[in-house]
Amino acid sequence: MCACASGPRKRVDGKVLEKLTIENRLLLFDAENELNIAIDARYQVLDEIEQIKLDIERAKEKLDTARRDEELFADKGNAERVTVAALRAETQKTRIKYLEARLEWARRRLQVEDERLDVARAEFELAKARLVKKNNVPGASDIDIEDFEDQVANFEERVADADADVEEALAKLTEKEEAWVQASRALQQATGGALGSRFLED
Repeated sequence: MCACASGPRKRVDGKVLEKLTIENRLLLFDAENELNIAIDARYQVLDEIEQIKLDIERAKEKLDTARRDEELFADKGNAERVTVAALRAETQKTRIKYLEARLEWARRRLQVEDERLDVARAEFELAKARLVKKNNVPGASDIDIEDFEDQVANFEERVADADADVEEALAKLTEKEEAWVQASRALQQATGGALGSRFLED
């Protein structure tokens, strides 16, 4: 999955930037650092998404095993083990739904990180524009600082919109997690705590 950020359209021409002294270009360090932080944050969410996908596959395998055990013990007439296997299956079903909700939440957060990355890129371009204007290098007269400021503001609005989607996904995640908690507790009670620990599942 790659929901790559589109990036700002208003940019400072590299040829104009080259006319700044090295000392002046060092003043862009803070803005560039914020950009790197935004890039790292996005990759962290991407890694989380891949891990959740793996967790879902493992949970599905455990669900299949529990269902097979339920049939096996039913054939053997072992009612107690049938009950435990059924509870294991229910626990995995609710866990899968929880993980799918968590995956959606992570994807929404990725969208936010995409938008934040655009903000950081726009702020980097704004920092370059201000530096070029301040030093009045050739080509500076063609730069309108207000255009760069508007660009930052527009991207910041998109972050706010994406944040609302994250909150909505988080509410659904919380609901699915509670169902998993209840199923895990039932399994723990039926097995005297031997099975059903959510911490061991993670």
